[in-house]
Amino acid sequence: MKDHLSVSDELLAIERILKNRFHPIKPDQRFVGNLRSRLENSPIFLKQRRTAYIFITTAGGLLFGLIIFLIGKELLQGSREA
Repeated sequence: MKDHLSVSDELLAIERILKNRFHPIKPDQRFVGNLRSRLENSPIFLKQRRTAYIFITTAGGLLFGLIIFLIGKELLQGSREA
C-alpha cells in the first residue's frame, strides 16, 4: 500500500512540475473562428453532410415503410380471425 501511495505522490509531483514548466496555449479566437468556418465550408465536409442526410432520409423512409407494413399485416390478420 505504501508503494502505491509513493508512486501516486511521484506522479502528482511530475504533473505539478510539467504544469509549471508548460503553460497552455491560448490561440487567437479570430484564427480559430476563421479555421472553423473554412473547415465547415470545405467541399469534403459538405459532401459528407449531404451523404449523411441521404442515409438518414433513406433509413427513416424504410422504418416508416416497415411500420406501415406491420400495421397492415396486423389489420389483415385481425380481419381474417373475425
